[in-house]
Amino acid sequence: MDHIVVRPAQPGDGGDLARGYLQSCRYYAQLDPEAFQVPSTVGLTEWIEASLQRPRSQDNLWLVAELDGRVVGNVEARLERPVDDAARQMLRELGQVRVWVNLLDVDESYRRRGVATRLIQEVEQWGRANGATLVALDTYIGSPLSVPFYEKRMGYRRQAVIFRKALR
Repeated sequence: MDHIVVRPAQPGDGGDLARGYLQSCRYYAQLDPEAFQVPSTVGLTEWIEASLQRPRSQDNLWLVAELDGRVVGNVEARLERPVDDAARQMLRELGQVRVWVNLLDVDESYRRRGVATRLIQEVEQWGRANGATLVALDTYIGSPLSVPFYEKRMGYRRQAVIFRKALR
């Protein structure tokens, strides 16, 4: 396997991140064009670069994976702290520090080479180091890539189902 370098996202990564983001958008838009779209490319790199320039709190993590000298994947996650009224909540996890994964994408030509695995492992390690007891995320149930990745490769389990109905 190639040597994957995982590091914090930084200014200058915007072009590679935009390319990967658009690939992910195209993938999901092909699976379900009613739910997903491919965003405008006009100013996309600049929009991402502006986000890279903003300071992040210690509760936010944005990592990239480099292979062959280029950014080929990224993950964004955040710590969620216990809620003040956790003792009154039904969900036990609301009284714990948790990690929520906002985004994970990998350049399509680098998939199945361990990039996503490394990125998620880094998120899990970061979560443990910050007192988190679990990692949660959502993904599109109809994805033949992401659902098996999380369930079979990474050991995540389904906990909830989101229902939607268009009101047209």
